[in-house]
Amino acid sequence: MQIELDISGALHACCHPGFAVGEKVLWEIARLRYPDGTVVYELNDHDTFSESGMPVSPVHGIVADIHYIDHHYEPAIGDPGVLQPSGEPARITPTTSVPAGTDFNHDLIHVILELLDPNQLPQICDWDPQLDCPSDPSAREDAARAQFELSSASVHLRELAEELAKRYGHLAQVRSDSLGQISMLPRAAGAAEVHWRLDFSDVPTQLVLTVAGAEWTWPADAASIGQLAQIVEAVTAGRLEEQRQATGASMVLAMSIELADGTTLIQRDTVHGFGGQDAFAVIGPLGDRLARTGEFTPWA
Repeated sequence: MQIELDISGALHACCHPGFAVGEKVLWEIARLRYPDGTVVYELNDHDTFSESGMPVSPVHGIVADIHYIDHHYEPAIGDPGVLQPSGEPARITPTTSVPAGTDFNHDLIHVILELLDPNQLPQICDWDPQLDCPSDPSAREDAARAQFELSSASVHLRELAEELAKRYGHLAQVRSDSLGQISMLPRAAGAAEVHWRLDFSDVPTQLVLTVAGAEWTWPADAASIGQLAQIVEAVTAGRLEEQRQATGASMVLAMSIELADGTTLIQRDTVHGFGGQDAFAVIGPLGDRLARTGEFTPWA
């Protein structure tokens, strides 16, 4: 009897040993039945299933086939720190062996396992993923869209997105969505990106602006939305800079944007660590800020 299972690349990278086609393995497995009747096989990674009370069993098998599955991702509109599937077909790569988890860099490992004794399989457990994730991504998006349509910000943000796309589309890739969120990616090297999104988790709804990794948060009101066009104009002209200063065991990053009316917006972030050092063990947007110089070129 053969079974198929997908192993999470992130979990494999944590602590799994390597394996290869033709190799005998002993894996602890759970059998889950979805509400539509589909039965899937899952590894009991980090005792996730056994701790929740689901039956699991150690199963002897021989690895018959292995494929890597890698999805394509792109930054979410308005939020460059979040990656989401781009909609392109996944890349499927056959392989005969999988290295141990360290430095592993694939989304999923699809394995066909030839069972040596099917009687070792655990009982089937009926499982409804909605019990663990009552608000799936599509449901959250629908709820956010409903909130957006009822908000006073909807008309203004849509009009602003259209205006900015016309004005700066020749200088940047402009991505916007039905929630009035936007990402503006300049084509000029060394220029600053601009993103904004709505955060419906707070009351009132918050407008989150990200410029070159620095983040401002304001209420999503007419005054804040009206200032966005001025901020984009200042960024396109290169009227922004970032300074850093060591304070004890930390580093303070200060981003300033000079608007056309003379107003200067300043945002500060503190990086806790070894102040004054050139290298920090920081990744993501904050790590990008630490790695670059403080000046930005105009978009044109």
